[in-house]
Amino acid sequence: MEAGVKQHPYKAHIDELRHTITVAGLNYEIWWTYQSRETRPKYLDVMNRYSLFFQTSLHAHFVALIVCLYKLYEARRDTFNVQLLLRTLRRDGALPANVLRSLDNQVRTMKPLWRKVSVLRNKVFGHSSKAHTAAQAFREAGVTPNELRDLLEGSKRLLNDLTLAVEQSSHAFNLGSRAVLERLLTDLERAN
Repeated sequence: MEAGVKQHPYKAHIDELRHTITVAGLNYEIWWTYQSRETRPKYLDVMNRYSLFFQTSLHAHFVALIVCLYKLYEARRDTFNVQLLLRTLRRDGALPANVLRSLDNQVRTMKPLWRKVSVLRNKVFGHSSKAHTAAQAFREAGVTPNELRDLLEGSKRLLNDLTLAVEQSSHAFNLGSRAVLERLLTDLERAN
């Protein structure tokens, strides 16, 4: 940053949220490429040939997705999260009340999906619950791949609405991992 150019006070928070959403999106694309009915059958032979690697990769990308989605809406005051940013904007009088209401409504829409993610993060991946098995926690969460996608896409829209109001900018969220993974899987398939 140039000397004398003042950075707006919310930039670090917004940048961190953008990064979290981007990482969640990259992990979702890899996990879903491994799992979906559309792509899994095309690559199943090569994934079976390197089964331990791909089982571990599938798990790692799913966990990373869950952790990132969880971080976005947690309510802690010592982390970068959507709720803290909205509280700060409200406290500072940085946005009109109607804009804040609209953003709050979007968060309320995301909350039921986030709660499902929260069950997995808190009972399976962030902690090893003695009270529940992983299978029980997955049943309790009842989250579907489409819901994970919806939470991710809704979060992108929310953050872009927020940044449009705060700094008159938006983010393309156009970094993707699916094409690269499919090239890798195709190359592995051809090598054997």
